[in-house]
Parts: sequence; structure tokens; C-alpha cells
Amino acid sequence: MVKKSIEADSSGTQALRRVARNFIPRAARALVSSDLSDTAVHDARKDLKRLYGSCGRHSTNRFIAGENALLRDAAHALNAARDAKVVTQTLQSLRRSHRALRLDADVAELLRTLQADQIDLRRRAREHPAQLARARGALERLCNRVMQWRVGTHGWSVLGPALKRIYRSGRRALPTARPRPTDGALHEWRKQVKYLRYALEMLAPMRPRKVARLAQQAERLTDCLGEAHDLTMLVQKARVFAKRKRADLRPLFTIIDQQRARLNLEALSSGGQLYRAKPRDWESQLVRYWIRWRRTG
Repeated sequence: MVKKSIEADSSGTQALRRVARNFIPRAARALVSSDLSDTAVHDARKDLKRLYGSCGRHSTNRFIAGENALLRDAAHALNAARDAKVVTQTLQSLRRSHRALRLDADVAELLRTLQADQIDLRRRAREHPAQLARARGALERLCNRVMQWRVGTHGWSVLGPALKRIYRSGRRALPTARPRPTDGALHEWRKQVKYLRYALEMLAPMRPRKVARLAQQAERLTDCLGEAHDLTMLVQKARVFAKRKRADLRPLFTIIDQQRARLNLEALSSGGQLYRAKPRDWESQLVRYWIRWRRTG
């Protein structure tokens, strides 16, 4: 099991380095798997994002940012294949839930088109091994350097301000255009909530129940925003298809609009609870957990 949280017998900054040491090799292994897939590359990128979020924008991020960007760019083709898979699965799920969509010939043709696109994108991605080689190289270089990071033996003096910045960024990104925030605002907010979630998961040992509860709130929120994002991607694909094929997809768009409205309201309500406290008060609560944990750890 990958260690993704801090321990009482090391400083906070040393814990960041240990987290990195565990996440990076796992990401690299995902890219050398014999049955490499779009999901494997997605998991590799997710580990890097989790690492980036867990580091709390600490100074070590300057070591991570370059490799993370390279991995993102090198994996672009496979990520496109994975997005195609997600869009296809989203439409299949809607058809299972709505009989009218199962009987709609235009929706059925859209599904066949999406499935064909998914197969084509996966094939094209596998025909470009150099992209994965660059991604693996970036991770290997990062693996070699990770234990040389000079993070010092700092504790909450570094972690506290970093966590407060993560929390403040998510609070500021919380959309105010209710009940229909823009897709761009929701996407940016979702990224910030993910950073908070990963940071809270790293801090869970400090106060297992209370910190874990916050992490679970953030996870549910990212899941909700992720589902809405999947629907947004489906709408984009469906609009292109409808224009090209002169297809009538109004029943599908109506159902998607209803689903997205429900998810947006749920996300905004959940986000209001998660980000209810002011950043200073939120960080003050965590520092109390930290002090108590370090004394008894």
C-alpha cells in the first residue's frame, strides 16, 4: 500500500518528501505495464496530482512542476482516449436510466460514433511510444532526485501557511453565479477542491475522525463536480455530432441539463459547508490538531 500521509516521528517537510518517494515510483510503474491503457496513464497523472496537492505548494513544487507538465503533455493522446471512454460510459449510463434514450435512433447512432472514436483514439495513442518514453524519463529523473530535496525539518511553520493557501484558493474559486455557474468556473473549482482533498488525506493521522471527515467531504464534492464535468464533455461531443449529422438530440440535452442542474446545486450546497470557515479559523483548528498529535505521537 502506498503511504500517502504524515507520521508523528518525522517533520512535516520530511513527510512531504516521503510521500513523494512513494507516489512517484507507482506512477512510473503504471507507464511500463505490459497492458498499458489510457486508465494506467490517467492513474499515473493522478498520482502526480495527488503529490502536487499533498505538497501544499511547498517550495519542493518547483522540482515537481516540470516533470508534471512533461507527463501531462506526453500523455495527451492517451488522456484523449480516456476522455472518449468516459464520455461513452456517461451516455451508456444515461440510456440505462432513461428508456426514451434507449429508443432514440439518433442517440443510438451517437453512441456508436463515440465508441468508434474511443477505439480509434486508443489505437493512435499506442502507435506513439515515444510519448510514453518521455513521460517515463521524466518520472525516472524525479525518482533519482526526490531524496535529495532539501526540505529541512520544518513543521507547521511551513505546512500551515501552505494548507491555508490551498483552502483559501478553493474558497475563492467557489462559484457565486448560482444556480448556473459557468463550466469554466466549475472546472477551476474542481481542481482546487482536489488539492484540498489530497492535502487532507495526507493530514488524516493528526485527528483521524475529524480530518478524515473533511477529506470525505472534499472527495464527495470532487465526485459530484466530476460527474457534472463528464456530462459537459458529452454535451460538447453531442453538439458536434448533431450539427454534422443533422440529428435531433433535444431529448438528450434536456435530460443532461436536468442532471447538471441537480449536480450543480448539490455541489454548491456541499461546497458551502466545506468552505464555511474563514481560512484563518480553518488553519487555526488544524494547528491545534497538529500540536496535540505531535505531543502524543
